[in-house]
Amino acid sequence: MGFELLQLEGATVRWASSKPGDPPRVTYAIARDTMSFDKARNCSEIVSIDTLLGASHIERPQFERELKAAFDLWQQAANIEFAEIDDAKSADIVIGAQAVPTGRAFANVDYKPSGEPHSIRRSLICLNPDQPWKIGFDGNLAAYDLRYTLAHEIGHAIGLDHPSPEGQLMSFRYAENFRQLQPGDLSGVTRIYGTRNAAPPTRN
Repeated sequence: MGFELLQLEGATVRWASSKPGDPPRVTYAIARDTMSFDKARNCSEIVSIDTLLGASHIERPQFERELKAAFDLWQQAANIEFAEIDDAKSADIVIGAQAVPTGRAFANVDYKPSGEPHSIRRSLICLNPDQPWKIGFDGNLAAYDLRYTLAHEIGHAIGLDHPSPEGQLMSFRYAENFRQLQPGDLSGVTRIYGTRNAAPPTRN
């Protein structure tokens, strides 16, 4: 099928709609200050993205454009909507740099463990500020493209897991063959949320 749904405590997870038939409306914000999340398995402490951007010579407006483009990939494919807000403390998805750098990038999904699918409460996305970052593909696999990486982590933040080593944007191996959602990614996100402007599926 080319996709894998994220399973936590034996159940899938998804953002819930405020009203049946409406798309979930999910807010996101970039962390401006240090934020700690004691129960988070990943991204337990997030700091401002500015140090990461400075080290990779990326301007803040460029990062914001790439982040919006990454969210737009999923919003254009499925019945889910995203809106940026200024207050990271009240945002549904928080994006920032890791306070303790490790790996390349991670997502953390906090949810209400009742029913199936579990309803997501908050997701975190954190990038390693010690790793090199770039915008676009140039064949250098040591530096990851921001849009690709952010879109991949957003996929986790809305309920998708790794389906395979390669071939989909949600695959776990970074490659520079595409920057768009692939057939498996599209099948996975529409399995959870339905197609754009259509009622979401009643079951997973």
